[in-house]
Amino acid sequence: MAYRAAQRWTQTVRGGDGPIAEKFGIDPLIARILLNRGLTGDEEIRRFLHGTLEDLEDPRRLDQAPEAVRLIRSGIREGKKIRIIGDYDADGIFSVYILYHTLKRLGACVSYDVPDRVTDGFGMSMRLVEEAHRDGIDMIITCDNGIAQLQETWRAKTYGMTVIITDHHEPNYTRKENGEKEYQLPAADAVVDPKKPGCSYPNRNLCGAGVAWKLMYLLENAPSADSSGRLKAVRECPIAMEHLPFAAAATITDIMQLTGENRILVKEGLKMLSGTDNAGMRALIRCCGLEGKALTAGHIGFVLGPCMNASGRLDTAKLAIDLLLEENPQEASRLAQKLKELNDARKQMTEDGKRDALDLIGHSDLINDRVLILYLKGIHESVAGIIASKVKETWHRPVIVFTDTEQPDHLKGSGRSIEAYNMHDELSKLSDLFLRFGGHPMAAGVTIRRENLEALRRKINENCSLTPEDLTQKVTLDAVLPLPYLSEDLIRELSVLEPFGPGNSAPLFGVSQARLLKLQVRGKNRNCIHLLIEKDGYRMTAVYFGDSDDFLFYLKEKGGERETARLIAGRESTLTLSLAYRPVVNEFRSERSIQLQIANYQ
Repeated sequence: MAYRAAQRWTQTVRGGDGPIAEKFGIDPLIARILLNRGLTGDEEIRRFLHGTLEDLEDPRRLDQAPEAVRLIRSGIREGKKIRIIGDYDADGIFSVYILYHTLKRLGACVSYDVPDRVTDGFGMSMRLVEEAHRDGIDMIITCDNGIAQLQETWRAKTYGMTVIITDHHEPNYTRKENGEKEYQLPAADAVVDPKKPGCSYPNRNLCGAGVAWKLMYLLENAPSADSSGRLKAVRECPIAMEHLPFAAAATITDIMQLTGENRILVKEGLKMLSGTDNAGMRALIRCCGLEGKALTAGHIGFVLGPCMNASGRLDTAKLAIDLLLEENPQEASRLAQKLKELNDARKQMTEDGKRDALDLIGHSDLINDRVLILYLKGIHESVAGIIASKVKETWHRPVIVFTDTEQPDHLKGSGRSIEAYNMHDELSKLSDLFLRFGGHPMAAGVTIRRENLEALRRKINENCSLTPEDLTQKVTLDAVLPLPYLSEDLIRELSVLEPFGPGNSAPLFGVSQARLLKLQVRGKNRNCIHLLIEKDGYRMTAVYFGDSDDFLFYLKEKGGERETARLIAGRESTLTLSLAYRPVVNEFRSERSIQLQIANYQ
């Protein structure tokens, strides 16, 4: 079934780009894009364009971070056995590595563990607490989890363990009769989470590894902070600098907002990652064909990060942690190849699951729901979230994909949301239906009894206040650019806006009703449309990476089967499309040309 969510195209138009362009020595188009991103003050524009590690926030503003550092330092000094408990995704993996490697370097008696996705579920499980107790552990430090592990924290405390929670997820809560949120926090010795109620840290969008990195930077500083309370600069802390690239990679893989402090972390970390001394990361970069390239956020988000994630999805996250800790180049290469093979298998499972999900929606009354609750029998639970994300991209509505667990009467679900729908808040209203749930506004993980699936679908849609406008995909153009305006110099100038990601998407430009001269379907999986277009007598190539059958179906609906067939045959047609695009420099056989990468079409 070919389906396209309703779209509404707009162009952001704000005045005042001239003075900004002059003051900062940038193209007026760049200044306009900055205004489109909501950047207006001189200081925030300076920080965006030229921010450095000196502009990072003070980690002492993370509530209870100084107390956590005091406890860790005391534990190291007294030779206590410390156990790090992470999570099985890339953010959790990088978090464990940052904590473990730092504590090892500082002389701690430290070990780590991660949950099994299938048997434990998310975060610190009761099994991991019991194992820590049997191993004589004195202190547990969580990373990328823990804020929702109330019972597990209580159990660890009854065993006399010190518990330090480092996390970045929303704490669970219930609502009082007056509608006020009543948060439920673990009874740990220290809870370091920028989303914790009462925490005044300016950046609520740190990832789990970002929180871990900030805490370890503070720990490295602790013995030598001067009498005025001044911390050493990050560049003066060799351990923090060594781990900065991994905090950056985690920020990208966990799809955090690339604004403010996060933008600086990623921008500076990416510069270092290409030349990292970490044997495991070097091996993975080489295995993925990226050796010698200047790594971008896209390389991390779509190539390296998924390989790290695949270990926890289809095997154990310990494989990826072992890769980061491995010092032998031959063994690192073997582990890197294993992760790539797991990711290749994950890709195929995802495509199969996406096809099944779209078929299910298209052939049932689910098509009328504003929140899609899908049960896919037999899919691996590790790919449920990725399938949910792909369905969300197609239908532009919140999606939770459920699948079977080892317990026949339980289902586990992974959800992805849209900007207009706070999934964590909406699920909190139905907490009585869940055995377990947690997450944040844009994603969530839940476990329910099988018998409650239909009740969840009914209630979540009854409670839903999403409007047709909310379910309309917004395509916001930074500018409508005449094709002759595009040049390699302009594309080079646009790179000052990188890294791109949530909160700082790559600039999007538009061309209206361009004539289509040629069309070819390319790619092993028919996932690339190659076009030659013309506008006002100016010709340029354009490519679309997506479902070619849906693209051709749209053309046939718009201009008819005859004209579409003429276009595919290489003959002149009357077909035109408006394109939302991003310009790139394409290199092919030593020839360079400007090409449009199509993001949307109508």
